[in-house]
Order: sequence, then structure tokens, then C-alpha cells
Amino acid sequence: MNKIYTYYTVFILMIALLVSSCVNDDGSFPEDPGNEITSTSAIVTILNDLNAKGDTFSEDQLCFRFQYPLTLGYNTDSNIRIDSYQGLLDVISGQSSNFNITGIQFPVEIIYSGNTTTNVIGNEAALFEVIRECQLTTFRDIFNKLFKQCFKFDYPVILKNGNKEETTIDGDEGFIRFLSAQGENYQPDFTFPVNILVAPNFEANRISTYYEFYQILNTCVGCPDIRFDIVPLQDNIYQFTPNFEIGNGYELSFKVNEEVIPDVIIDGNVFTRQFSPGTYEVCIKAITPDCLEGKSVCKEIIVEPICPDLLFDFVQQPGSLSYNFTADFVGIDDISYDWIIDNEVIESDGGANGDNMFTFDFTPGTHKACIKAETPSCPNGIELCRDIIVCPELSFTSMQQGVTSTYDFVANFPGKEDISYQWLINDNIQEEDGGAVNGDNEFTFNFTPGDYEVCIVTEIEGCTDGVRFCMSISIP
Repeated sequence: MNKIYTYYTVFILMIALLVSSCVNDDGSFPEDPGNEITSTSAIVTILNDLNAKGDTFSEDQLCFRFQYPLTLGYNTDSNIRIDSYQGLLDVISGQSSNFNITGIQFPVEIIYSGNTTTNVIGNEAALFEVIRECQLTTFRDIFNKLFKQCFKFDYPVILKNGNKEETTIDGDEGFIRFLSAQGENYQPDFTFPVNILVAPNFEANRISTYYEFYQILNTCVGCPDIRFDIVPLQDNIYQFTPNFEIGNGYELSFKVNEEVIPDVIIDGNVFTRQFSPGTYEVCIKAITPDCLEGKSVCKEIIVEPICPDLLFDFVQQPGSLSYNFTADFVGIDDISYDWIIDNEVIESDGGANGDNMFTFDFTPGTHKACIKAETPSCPNGIELCRDIIVCPELSFTSMQQGVTSTYDFVANFPGKEDISYQWLINDNIQEEDGGAVNGDNEFTFNFTPGDYEVCIVTEIEGCTDGVRFCMSISIP
């Protein structure tokens, strides 16, 4: 019996020594914690940030510092009082999956860097506000970046909303919808334990605290920061080249609007395509061993039309109102086009079988001659037009009736059936004639002795030559 008692006493002493060795002069386990410990991811976020900064990062370099003492709570329902910054670092380094900080006792006091004013932080919401003011990376920031990249949920999971009301989530869609409904400042408030599947093999893990969650997030590589460059070449050909390091096991794909580009078209991770004019969304997607669902980045390109430089010339056939047109421009053997007179398509030409020549009989007046082409790179078409002023060359013949003083005059010029003109004797209008007024283009006049000037005149906008023709007649 004495032997058993001796063993029991030694065991108690060893436990006491072990506990005392775990706590130095900068921290202690209080017998009566006083105020209740508030479980919150806010303190875990702060400790995770301090751990990432390392021991060489001094307290003076922090955005804020705690005023000690500070009481924190463990996942074992035990508490510890921290009396200094070094004591806080010791607690951080002493954490493990089985023994880690989950909460803090409010109120706490902090002082912002460069200030001497003490600020009292009375609750979880106020501590989250400190985190935002100091621009620390929150749990949600990391979660949003890595969710479905390094881990997935093995549903269901239970979340508490801003009012601490629990909601059971059964899938990714419901989870994302829940987060969105809580607002951008909401931090995921899990009811632990939570079952997650961790990449790359999505092995099952059961986590019970935010510390354990951070342990997974901190070792997660996640999706690469993908970028790509766009280089316009010629004839609306564009080249798309990834602008990030492509590691082993990476799978790349491109997408143009909703068309996924097969791997066989991507040559050495470079994608080249000729586009028709328009607006396109071009995306690159990378799937990696640490980013199994992939990540996409998209850019918009606006492809402007590339139209041919049309060119044609023309010449009037002597003594007529006919014009000969000849087209000649780069690419004419590959482009079909139309000859258009006064907005009416008269003839199609161009291409391998075209002769690129065109003849048209005009009426006197102002006309518009055009050629118009549409190509895949110029779908709205391009048109080249030139104004042509067609002026008649008036003329007539005269014949005396026997030995009388009566003369017959007959107009004989091209286009007389399309215009109106006047017969004049000594600038006095004698008759309106021409096809435009249903005239017969003949005029007879009985002269008295004297000298006369017989003319035909017309008015056509833009014409100064050829609109008056005269003949002298002398009657003895």
C-alpha cells in the first residue's frame, strides 16, 4: 500500500513540473478566468499573421499592439494570461493541432502604431474592425482565394450568420449563396468539427478549430497568377501567349467567347487565330496539381475591319456619252465587287474571272459612279465613289427649203432625248424642244433678209462647255 501511495505522489509531482515548465514568466494559466472567453476567428487571424511575420518582426513594427495582460482561450477549454509580447510569441509557437488558441477575453486594450491613445476593444466585431483598419489578410480573404483549389468541403457543414443563428449547408452553390447573403465583411463562422477534402488527392480531414484550418491554408499553393499577352499580327491575326511560368502537370486551354480551343491547336502554349471584325472575349485557363478546378483570366479584344483600298479610273468615249471604267487595286484578283451607278448595282466584277472593266452610257447631268466590296475582314463593306458630270455636245444641221428664206433645223447630238433645250434666233427664244418635253428635235423658221445667229442652248448643273451651239445665217 505504501508503495502505491509513493508512485501516486511521484506522478502528481511530475504533472505539476510539466505544467509549470510550459509557462514562463510572460504567461500563466489563471485559476479564475473572470470574464467569459469569446471564440472567434479574429484572434486566430491575428496570431496567424504574427506567426507569418516571424520572431524577427518587432512589436514596434506592428500596426497595433496589445496592452497586457491579455487572456486567451485554448481549444481544451483552458485559458492563459499573456503578460508581454514575447509571451504572446511563445504561445503562438507552442500551438499544435491538439492545443491551440480559439478565443480571447474581452475587453482588450490596443494602441495603434505612432499613437499613444489606448483603444478599448469590447467585442468580436470591434476586433474585426481593427483587422480591417490594419489591412491584415482575413480568414475570408484566404478562404475566397483557395476555396475549391486546395480543399473542398465534405458536406454538410454548419455556419452561423451575423446573428449567430446556425444554417446547414449541403453544397457549394448553397455555401456561396450563404456567403454572398452575409455581406463582404462577414467572416465564415463555422460550427466545428468540419470535414474537408484536401488536394491534391482530396484526402478527408476532420478539423476542429480555425488554427487547423489555417494550417491547411498556409501550406496551400493554390492556383497560379495567370496572365497572357496579346500581340496583333497582320490581317486581323492575333497571337495569344501565356505570361507566367508553366510547371509540370499544367494543362492550358483557351476560349474565344464560348468556343473552347482544343489542345491540338495550341502550338507550344501559343494560340494564333485570324478574327473577323467584332468584339471577342478571349480567356486562358490553367489546371495544375494545386488548382484542380482551374483558374481563368479573360481579356476583351476589339477587332477592327480591314478593308481593301479600292481604286478605279474612267474616260469618256469621244463623240458619245459612254464612259469606260477600269478598276485596279491591291488584291483585286481575290476580291469581288460591284459597279454601282446612281445607287443601282449595274454589274458584278473582280475575282479570278473578272475583267475589271465596265462601260456605261450616261444621260447628261451629274452622276455618281462607285465600286463596292465586302470581304470577311470588311463585313460592312467599303465603297469608293466619284462624281461624273456628263455634258452634252450640242449640235444641229440646217437645210434651206429650195430658194426660199425658210430653213429647217434638226438637232443631232447624243442625249437629246434625255434633256430639254431651246431654239434661239438672235438670243430670242423661239421654241422649247428635246426629249424631256416630248419634242421632235426639229425647228423650221422663215427668215426675212438680214444676218441671224441660230442657237440651241440648255442648262445642266456643273456644265459650262457644250451647252450652247450656234450657226450664222445670212438672208440677202
